[in-house]
Amino acid sequence: MFNISSYLEKFKRIEPPGDTVKEAAQPAIFEAVGIKIDKQEMEVKDGVLFLLVPSAVKNEVYMNKRGILEKINNILKEKTVKDIR
Repeated sequence: MFNISSYLEKFKRIEPPGDTVKEAAQPAIFEAVGIKIDKQEMEVKDGVLFLLVPSAVKNEVYMNKRGILEKINNILKEKTVKDIR
């Protein structure tokens, strides 16, 4: 007989899309700017990382955007993040 619970176990391990990008972005932003941003304050859509933070924090991130993008893509080993907004 087919056991549905063992079949559904594999879906518990699947991460939501963008979680790996958020986990790579957190240390990259902290290293460049010195500000910790939670995963709930980030959103990834079509290769763009959106920050849902106050504008003062966004300005600090934008001033270091090139370095942050390089760090994120180095952590992920591929160019998945094209821009930060």
